[in-house]
Amino acid sequence: MIGSTVILGRADGTRPIRLDDQDGVRGMNETVNKIRVLLIDANILFRSGIARLLDSQPDIAVVGETEDCLEAIRLAKSLEPDVMLLDIEINECDGPTLVRAVKKQLPDSRLVVLTTDCHADTLLGCVLAGADGYLQKNITPEALFEHIRGLLHGEAAMAPATTAVLMKRLATSNCTLCLRASPNPNLTLREYEVLSLVARGMTNRRIGALLDISENTVRNHLGSIYHKLRLSNRLQVAVYSVTHGMVDFDSAG
Repeated sequence: MIGSTVILGRADGTRPIRLDDQDGVRGMNETVNKIRVLLIDANILFRSGIARLLDSQPDIAVVGETEDCLEAIRLAKSLEPDVMLLDIEINECDGPTLVRAVKKQLPDSRLVVLTTDCHADTLLGCVLAGADGYLQKNITPEALFEHIRGLLHGEAAMAPATTAVLMKRLATSNCTLCLRASPNPNLTLREYEVLSLVARGMTNRRIGALLDISENTVRNHLGSIYHKLRLSNRLQVAVYSVTHGMVDFDSAG
């Protein structure tokens, strides 16, 4: 039947997903030109609340949700969401393992850890696995909306205050995890300046204002930094800068 809609649902509370027969996977005409979000969280009540909040925004649509590790990987592959929000305490799967598996399926999709767990080694494990940011569940709805929108413009979803606390812990911890980045990046002075500000959780706009350069120029510098360090996102750059002694938070204002 041309143009008909199929409703897929699950008895365990997973969000029903509307698929268009014409393409078999993505469909959902109502999500065209919207930021498509997949929720992965073991708490059904929390997941439902976040879904309602996100769906209240005119430019954001939740296209799927699950509490199951294997189902999350399947949904990520079939729905191709723009953004995935993941609680690292999901059932039967640790956070870094799930992040790595999902990012393998969708390397260009933005994946953010949304959790109450701020253990440095766990978060760093997620970063190494490819997470594009981390947020605590006590975040305000407005801040969450802005972080989701910022992800599609190359920003990392991380609050500066939380980032500073985490980075200080990493700088003084005995964490054995490390990034497989280039040992001799040969960064320019300007690139070092951008790297330092990224480590403090600043946005491209804020970095541009501080350095008196455009946002496009900031993005160009970041692209060069990613290439030279062989890293994939801002969060990995931030961790790299701290673990390699490039940022001194004790002297930061």
